Amino acid sequence: MSDPKLDDPTTWDGEVLYLPAPTGRSELIGIVQDYWQQKCFGRTYPTRADIDPLQLGKVLPYLSLTIFQPAPFRVQYRLAGSEVVRFYGAEMRGKWVDEITIWPPQDIIDTMDTYRRIHYDKVPNFGLSLIEWQGRKDHVFEFARFPISEDGEMVTHCLGVDDFTMIEPPRARAL
Repeated sequence: MSDPKLDDPTTWDGEVLYLPAPTGRSELIGIVQDYWQQKCFGRTYPTRADIDPLQLGKVLPYLSLTIFQPAPFRVQYRLAGSEVVRFYGAEMRGKWVDEITIWPPQDIIDTMDTYRRIHYDKVPNFGLSLIEWQGRKDHVFEFARFPISEDGEMVTHCLGVDDFTMIEPPRARAL
């Protein structure tokens, strides 16, 4: 890592470094951000019905779609793209974050924090995250989370993108 802020562990919240905006290095995040903004149709947030992940084509393997249970606050994965599942090492669709037992405790804490920020702050969030990959704990990827609201007030869902292409290209598909 070359940016001093990236190398300074005091700027990180657990294994996450929150950013005020995307770095501009992730094409995938740019595509999802543009899509989310278009689907707002002049409102603060799109509704779940406005979001069709299939419209995001090549980004689909890196997408997640979650739903929030407000009290007590919990997060359930409704969609987890194939690359998200591969990098996190578990099928997540239909699972609550706090029930994913193969994740280390810090991963659960950090993941819940990203979703709490979306739910309570009601604005997209962006950041970098450390991930252990192929036995090394120093891999960094960029992520973005976008709020979705059924009533225009309370954030009920989240559209997420994790750009793992920064770590490794996608797995080749069998013919």
